[in-house]
Amino acid sequence: MKKKGVFSAAIFIIALLVLGGCVSAPVAKKAYPTGTEMYPAVYGVFTELYPNARYLNIDFYNNKYTLTGITGYALTTPISYDMTVRLSQSGEIDITYSDIYQMLDTSTRKWSKTDSFGFYNFNKAASDISERMTAIANDPATLDRYEKAAMADIKFVYTIMKDFTGLAFQDFIDKYAKGSVFSINGPISDVRESDKTINETTYKYVVTLTETLAEKNSEYFFSSLLSDYVYCRFYTNQDDVIRLNKTAVLSVKGTLVGASQGSIGASLYLDLVDAR
Repeated sequence: MKKKGVFSAAIFIIALLVLGGCVSAPVAKKAYPTGTEMYPAVYGVFTELYPNARYLNIDFYNNKYTLTGITGYALTTPISYDMTVRLSQSGEIDITYSDIYQMLDTSTRKWSKTDSFGFYNFNKAASDISERMTAIANDPATLDRYEKAAMADIKFVYTIMKDFTGLAFQDFIDKYAKGSVFSINGPISDVRESDKTINETTYKYVVTLTETLAEKNSEYFFSSLLSDYVYCRFYTNQDDVIRLNKTAVLSVKGTLVGASQGSIGASLYLDLVDAR
């Protein structure tokens, strides 16, 4: 009986040690540098650490970002969850989670919702994100690089603008997005002659095309997917566009000179000039 008791106690202690390995103290919140834009650091950290995650919602002027498809492993079990990163009123980086999913059968790749992380260490993930965000914010060259990259990412910019009121939309275009170079890819609907002069350059043609912002990724669970459209008027002097027909899919690289909101849904209209 004594040996059995010792054995049971040993098992109990081992269990505590194992459980202790997946339970950590709450992350101490890090202060974000005062007066520094937050969006380049957010864009940079998720580009580096979770490149397959997608932005669900961005409350740009209130510094609040919600992403889906944050992934990791609880021992050997793949997990995916939503994460919200925001700047608190005290100037600290606040990171929370919601909607946890786990993949119990890797052969079928089906996800099931769960109430807890199990052995996954969320606090470490949050700490890593906070640490890297402040590092980016305190490095002017890296901050500038991610600022340009963020404003050139049409899906990121679309997510920012899709819920704006008219005044906020125009303010964002004027102060942040105008002058960004976007890569747009989609089917064309028309090619017309144009004599429009923009920034002292007269363009002979305008090509209209549409990009569908839809995510198709079977590797991770996404609780919501983009399914909206960006309509583009692309002004160019490339003579070869006159040979395009309505079955063509075109990739263009253009500088943003103007934008407007669609009257239906969250559609977006861009005016681009050839950046080639």
